[in-house]
Amino acid sequence: MASEAIFLPAAGSVQFAIYPDGYDGARIIARIDEEALHARFHAPDGETELVRTYDRNADSIDALATARYRENPRVEICLRSTDFQPSGY
Repeated sequence: MASEAIFLPAAGSVQFAIYPDGYDGARIIARIDEEALHARFHAPDGETELVRTYDRNADSIDALATARYRENPRVEICLRSTDFQPSGY
Protein backbone atom coordinates (compact mmCIF):
# COMPACT_ATOMS: atom_id res chain seq x y z
CA MET A 1 0.00 0.00 0.00
CA ALA A 2 1.27 3.48 -0.83
CA SER A 3 2.17 5.78 2.03
CA GLU A 4 -0.58 7.99 3.37
CA ALA A 5 1.90 10.20 5.22
CA ILE A 6 1.70 13.97 4.95
CA PHE A 7 3.52 16.81 6.67
CA LEU A 8 1.40 19.07 8.88
CA PRO A 9 3.22 22.43 9.16
CA ALA A 10 0.96 23.80 11.91
CA ALA A 11 1.65 20.74 14.08
CA GLY A 12 5.30 20.34 13.06
CA SER A 13 4.74 16.65 12.47
CA VAL A 14 4.15 13.95 9.89
CA GLN A 15 0.70 12.41 10.04
CA PHE A 16 0.30 8.78 9.01
CA ALA A 17 -2.20 5.96 9.25
CA ILE A 18 -1.82 2.63 10.99
CA TYR A 19 -4.04 -0.42 10.69
CA PRO A 20 -3.69 -2.37 13.95
CA ASP A 21 -6.05 -5.13 12.81
CA GLY A 22 -4.96 -5.23 9.17
CA TYR A 23 -6.22 -3.21 6.22
CA ASP A 24 -9.76 -4.53 6.66
CA GLY A 25 -9.87 -3.10 10.21
CA ALA A 26 -9.89 0.39 11.66
CA ARG A 27 -7.69 3.12 10.18
CA ILE A 28 -6.00 5.00 13.03
CA ILE A 29 -4.36 8.39 12.49
CA ALA A 30 -1.06 8.99 14.29
CA ARG A 31 1.73 11.57 14.14
CA ILE A 32 5.47 11.74 14.67
CA ASP A 33 6.95 15.13 15.45
CA GLU A 34 9.59 16.80 13.33
CA GLU A 35 12.16 16.75 16.14
CA ALA A 36 11.91 12.97 16.45
CA LEU A 37 12.44 12.54 12.72
CA HIS A 38 15.55 14.73 12.90
CA ALA A 39 16.97 13.40 16.18
CA ARG A 40 16.23 9.70 15.86
CA PHE A 41 16.09 9.13 12.12
CA HIS A 42 18.47 11.85 10.88
CA ALA A 43 15.92 13.44 8.55
CA PRO A 44 17.30 16.14 6.26
CA ASP A 45 15.59 19.54 6.35
CA GLY A 46 12.46 20.06 4.29
CA GLU A 47 8.87 18.91 4.43
CA THR A 48 9.32 16.37 1.64
CA GLU A 49 12.39 14.93 3.36
CA LEU A 50 10.48 14.51 6.62
CA VAL A 51 7.82 12.45 4.84
CA ARG A 52 10.50 10.43 3.04
CA THR A 53 12.25 9.77 6.34
CA TYR A 54 8.97 8.53 7.79
CA ASP A 55 8.50 6.28 4.73
CA ARG A 56 12.00 4.80 5.07
CA ASN A 57 11.43 4.07 8.76
CA ALA A 58 7.72 3.29 8.68
CA ASP A 59 8.12 -0.25 10.04
CA SER A 60 9.61 0.85 13.36
CA ILE A 61 7.50 4.02 13.63
CA ASP A 62 4.26 2.17 12.84
CA ALA A 63 5.16 -0.59 15.31
CA LEU A 64 5.56 1.92 18.13
CA ALA A 65 2.38 3.77 17.15
CA THR A 66 0.48 0.47 17.10
CA ALA A 67 1.83 -0.45 20.54
CA ARG A 68 0.70 2.94 21.87
CA TYR A 69 -2.72 2.46 20.34
CA ARG A 70 -3.08 -0.97 21.94
CA GLU A 71 -2.05 0.47 25.35
CA ASN A 72 -4.88 3.02 25.21
CA PRO A 73 -7.02 3.32 22.07
CA ARG A 74 -8.66 6.50 23.37
CA VAL A 75 -5.49 8.60 23.48
CA GLU A 76 -4.13 10.56 20.53
CA ILE A 77 -0.90 9.08 19.19
CA CYS A 78 1.89 11.62 18.73
CA LEU A 79 5.37 10.13 18.88
CA ARG A 80 8.29 12.21 20.10
CA SER A 81 12.03 11.54 20.15
CA THR A 82 11.83 10.47 23.80
CA ASP A 83 9.53 7.63 22.75
CA PHE A 84 12.36 5.90 20.87
CA GLN A 85 15.34 4.12 22.35
CA PRO A 86 18.70 5.75 21.58
CA SER A 87 19.89 4.47 18.23
CA GLY A 88 23.56 4.11 19.18
CA TYR A 89 24.77 6.11 16.17
